[in-house]
Amino acid sequence: MQADRLADLERMLHLLSGKPIPDNRGNITINLDDHIRSVQGKERYEDEMFIIKYFKKGSAHITFKRLELIDRINDIIARHFPSVLSA
Repeated sequence: MQADRLADLERMLHLLSGKPIPDNRGNITINLDDHIRSVQGKERYEDEMFIIKYFKKGSAHITFKRLELIDRINDIIARHFPSVLSA
């Protein structure tokens, strides 16, 4: 499920930033779903880690706000799975 992947990514970003990992009742998937239901006509969600632009067809574009954390995640992935990331 894509929502689980997004929540896992959020947990990793919080872990790498030294922040407490969000409770399951307040993670990105819950907050995004609440936002979509409560803010009609707006197609953008933003928090401290992500900017998410979502569309009626169900797709979304995710922009990461903390690029230094993405670099750290990529370094970890490259160490364990060297052929996964492009050079």
